[in-house]
Amino acid sequence: MLQANHGDCFLISHTNGNKVFNILIDGGNKTTFSHGPHQRYSGELRILLDELKRKDQYIDLLILTHFDDDHIGGLIRGYETRGYLQEMVKRVWFNSSLAITDYFEHTKIVENEISISSSAAQTTAEQGSTLEKLLMKTECELLPIQTAGEKLECGPFTFKILSPTKECLKKLLCIWPKEKSDGETSGSENDYHLTFDELQSEDNFEEDTSLSNESSIAFIIEAEEKKMLFLGDAHNNIIIKSLRELGYSEDFKLDVEFFKISHHASKYNTSLELLNMIDAKKYLISSNGVKKGAVSKKTISRIMKSSKDGVVFFNYKEVVDRIIFKEKNKDFYSEKLIGFSKSQEFLV
Repeated sequence: MLQANHGDCFLISHTNGNKVFNILIDGGNKTTFSHGPHQRYSGELRILLDELKRKDQYIDLLILTHFDDDHIGGLIRGYETRGYLQEMVKRVWFNSSLAITDYFEHTKIVENEISISSSAAQTTAEQGSTLEKLLMKTECELLPIQTAGEKLECGPFTFKILSPTKECLKKLLCIWPKEKSDGETSGSENDYHLTFDELQSEDNFEEDTSLSNESSIAFIIEAEEKKMLFLGDAHNNIIIKSLRELGYSEDFKLDVEFFKISHHASKYNTSLELLNMIDAKKYLISSNGVKKGAVSKKTISRIMKSSKDGVVFFNYKEVVDRIIFKEKNKDFYSEKLIGFSKSQEFLV
């Protein structure tokens, strides 16, 4: 779980003897790859990729869950920079606008193409086009669109797709709405002034309405009888419906090692109904908490109410400090909510 600012960036590695299969899920915002004057300073993603190169490893599968900047920004910068994603990625799974229009046999929507900078110091003029065209020029394999209910085998992993549905993707046959800038969406508004007891006394859940989040790729990923749940920024109601269609319920829960909470723990994406269908050992929340609506204490209270033994892990320690600031029993919550001061590795 990388420190990806207000975004997501995860690496899953399967090791079997000398064979390693790496999956990269999202890339955080652009500074997750590089930052500073002329991008001279490496972010967590670039540091990770440099480490993989030293080990002579590759990204066997790159998953871009959806088109929001806090998931794709770091990947775009990684493709703009020579020696990284263009050369390191073997397969890409991304429901791009071009893939969606081809899937529905619809006219191409050029406004949705994702620009690649041609003015960056480490790119060439012929690379300066769009991410879609660049991916088609590279030797990597572009996976076809996968929708809820389908299964995908890739290396040692099996994916059970929970989101998006075909109906969600069909809504993207339009000019995609532009995400607001960080300055417009960041803020200090949160619910940290309330205690967990106060938050659990009343809970009226409201659904996320974002079109881009509704299209987010979400899945159960399994290898060697170990399951993990990665939800990107997916909508709560879509995940519940998909899990119920797979036979899971409050009485027959999905048992997972890790549960990556949707949409940076926004209160609009994770309901008690969903949490009561899942038995997780570790809950993962990726966000530095600066973006408005991220890491809602309401969501944390729902997790704690639904799980007696699960532990919630954050990739920024200061987020935990803010969440438990008003609580009297800080020692108890410090054992249930664990934050890290750097990117964190977990072993299964």
